[in-house]
Amino acid sequence: MAEARPRGPNVLLFLTDQETQRVRRDLLKLPNRERLERQGTRFERNWCATPQCSPARAALLTGRYPHRTGVLGNVGAAGGAPLRAADASLGNVFKKAGYRAGYFGKWHLSQGSRAGWEDHGFEAAPSAGGGDAAVAAAAVRWLAAAAGQPWLCVVSLIQPHDIYEYPRRAAAAAAAGRKMPIRDGIPAPAATAADLNDRPRPQRLYNEDDQGQVTADYTAEDWRRYRSFYYGLIEDADRNLGKLLDAVEGTDTIVVYTSDHGDGIGAHGLAFKGPFLYEELLNVPLAVSWPGRLPQGAAVHALTTHADVLPTLCDLAGIPAPPDRDGRSLRPLLEGGGWERDAVFAEYHSKQRWVNPARAVRTDRWKLVEYLRGGREIYDLARDPGETENLAGAPARRETERELLVRLDEWAARTHDSLWFRYRPRELR
Repeated sequence: MAEARPRGPNVLLFLTDQETQRVRRDLLKLPNRERLERQGTRFERNWCATPQCSPARAALLTGRYPHRTGVLGNVGAAGGAPLRAADASLGNVFKKAGYRAGYFGKWHLSQGSRAGWEDHGFEAAPSAGGGDAAVAAAAVRWLAAAAGQPWLCVVSLIQPHDIYEYPRRAAAAAAAGRKMPIRDGIPAPAATAADLNDRPRPQRLYNEDDQGQVTADYTAEDWRRYRSFYYGLIEDADRNLGKLLDAVEGTDTIVVYTSDHGDGIGAHGLAFKGPFLYEELLNVPLAVSWPGRLPQGAAVHALTTHADVLPTLCDLAGIPAPPDRDGRSLRPLLEGGGWERDAVFAEYHSKQRWVNPARAVRTDRWKLVEYLRGGREIYDLARDPGETENLAGAPARRETERELLVRLDEWAARTHDSLWFRYRPRELR
């Protein structure tokens, strides 16, 4: 039986698909995102838990890393178990507290004929075709019907995930004697596929044997066209964001904007997502607003993660967060204060049937990626933000390398990461 209904606030979680933070904002027209950020706080160094749709979404909704949710890969693929209903997630936590919860758009956390979100506290309210515009419209109608009681609404768009359509459209344009447009000022990737020569082998194999094959021979101009198309998809998502912001204007509503994971956007010659953990995939947007209740127009450079979203929303709404979560509330940062966190973590398991488990740690300056079956990367992000020089094995960085491995080891022990200990680096044994 649900507890007595709270008085509010409402919560709107707006989720895009495959949107990296690593874009040139001055080349994008995002009036609605800018409106949201003026009303709230923008987090500059937010990491997703993993750059794969299903496990990233499970981590976002539960506040737990993929190896704890059991959703390691995309549902239906290697390691892709459905999200367990028994694992307290955002919808059932808020429903138990007396909220009405609705979910609109891409789910990707269940398998079979059932939508699955009902098992996690959300009302089944799918839209029939029409893409993101229909998803946004259905959510707006639901919000109007939900007026008068507190609600949690998740709006999950597909864009800019349609970047996967780019190679086909570019080929069709070329066959018709045309070229895809290039946005004024858009840069080519600074780092190219030549960087992969000293990187873990799965990255090269991605371009040789997997989805990277369709872009493996792209020139700098090709990547500028790819990026131009991608920027247009982000702008499309922004138009639908505006519909939701208009619908909640003047109400007591917390709004969160984020994405499940990023896109390679050609950095290191890599497109889409796969067995690589560069910042283009891990660093994703996060903005939080609560007009009249939280400071406005702030930019935060602290290290944050998707695992923080559930604890944050529970804290702001006055709802007890479920125990044993991997994230923590961002409220101190949202209120203009600070906190003590000197590292964030991420992981990777598989793509379709291709399993290449990896773990990553980032501090303020350093980043280490450990491929559990062999391969390591270390980057000095202060000096080399583009991750062009892999320092793994460098004698001058031996102490730093070990310190970062120890941080991963401690995190794995704290979060019960059994796969890490199966392949634990020999330096730690």
